[in-house]
Amino acid sequence: MKWLFNLRRRNEEKAEVMQSSFSGIEKFGENLTPNMRALRLAMTAGDLMLSMGVPASRVVSRSLDITETYCKRPVHIDVSSNIIMLSQIRGVEKEPLTLIRPVTARNINNMTLQLVQQLVDEIRIGKHGLDDAEEQLEKILKTPITYPGWMVTIGNASIAAGVSMLFSINWRIWVVTFVIAIMIDRLIALLINRGITPFFRQVAAAAFATIAAAIINQLTKSGVDFFVGMNPTLIVVGGIIMLVAGLMIVGAIQDAIEEYYVTANARILKVVLMTMGIVIGILVGLWTAQKLGMGISVSVKPLGLTDLPYQIAGAAILTAGFALGTQTRMRAIVWAAMIGVVALLISYWALSSGISIVPASGISAVTVGLLAALFSKRWKTPSTGIIAAGILPLVPGLALMNGLLHLANHPPDDPLFLNGVAILFTAVSTALAIAIGASLGYMLARPLHHKVTTTRNIQPLNVFTHNQFVSHHKHGLEKFGVIRIVENLWRSHDSNKDKDKPML
Repeated sequence: MKWLFNLRRRNEEKAEVMQSSFSGIEKFGENLTPNMRALRLAMTAGDLMLSMGVPASRVVSRSLDITETYCKRPVHIDVSSNIIMLSQIRGVEKEPLTLIRPVTARNINNMTLQLVQQLVDEIRIGKHGLDDAEEQLEKILKTPITYPGWMVTIGNASIAAGVSMLFSINWRIWVVTFVIAIMIDRLIALLINRGITPFFRQVAAAAFATIAAAIINQLTKSGVDFFVGMNPTLIVVGGIIMLVAGLMIVGAIQDAIEEYYVTANARILKVVLMTMGIVIGILVGLWTAQKLGMGISVSVKPLGLTDLPYQIAGAAILTAGFALGTQTRMRAIVWAAMIGVVALLISYWALSSGISIVPASGISAVTVGLLAALFSKRWKTPSTGIIAAGILPLVPGLALMNGLLHLANHPPDDPLFLNGVAILFTAVSTALAIAIGASLGYMLARPLHHKVTTTRNIQPLNVFTHNQFVSHHKHGLEKFGVIRIVENLWRSHDSNKDKDKPML
């Protein structure tokens, strides 16, 4: 089975070759002007950031840092779902110079992302000339820093093991959940290699987890002591929560708050589809297990949390596992785990104080966003990576799954159906509170970022529109006035001709 563990590495190497050929800085000899090279440099950096889940506003801000350094004329940048458009205004006399590039989603590599953002910061302060900046970016893209495939697999599987620690103190469940998660990770890698789309990968992975739980339940009935007392619901949840962990709901909500609605809608739709894929996979797994004679019922009742020390350990493990799986620096992994523990403790304190789950999660997420924005540069890792890892102990993945299962297993006239609606509403409200809270925490740390970015991006368009109608321009208001008078005279002439026509 060694080839399975090397499959991820081969896929990553293949992706790196494609990425370098797609995103590299091609100069085409001396024919490409410095202005065009700067635009393409900004486009390439923005492409990489957007493909790894960075909110649209920050992509625009970083790209403007490059164009404002190297370009003499202003540039307007627009992000629309998976499209980046750079439009350089060259005056009223000339058409704008516009570049458009579609963006393909990539696996998140926080070390590569941090190197690109650090390069942009150095460009902004004038540390690199254009030639040097192109060489640095090309080096980052062609030789990315990555962990071995087996370490990434362990990181992803640790998410499931950490989740199981939140709900159980049985070490055997931790081990079984960890092993099942490794199998799921290998299955996903195999499906990626076969070109299967993400939605069906979610379906297959969730079905595999459910069937694995059915097999373990059958072994328990057969008298295998190691599996006695294991809750099938917990085994299923521990195996599939890592599928929810990678869905960037926070980035989607941040885009909506910052008025990038098209990008936000696309990302939210992806989160919804991936979550529905998990639910469909669970139902397929249950049906398959029943047909094979391995009866299993996955309970939709919420599982109780364990004692606080086990919750702390589980939060640290699942947060660190996600950070490792997204290629985060070792030092930053430790800090991400600590932020995850802080988020859990704040949520625990809020719930103990009588605050409901929705505002408690929002308060905790504000702390995560604030700490990520303040210390991301010191820890040399993107704030998006810290936020995505730190909020994991708060994400209502289990509640979301429970609500959807209620809707799927009960008709609308069943009281349990309405119970599922209530659970689903609470889960969605909690997710929104987490995303909004994390965005608010980031904005509290950098209160002027959004306003400054919007001003920098919109200002060139406002100036251009104003210059179109200034009186000192040779095509100013006088010309437009003459044209309007001629148009009115011509319309009057046509109307008089129509009046002169005999009525039939």
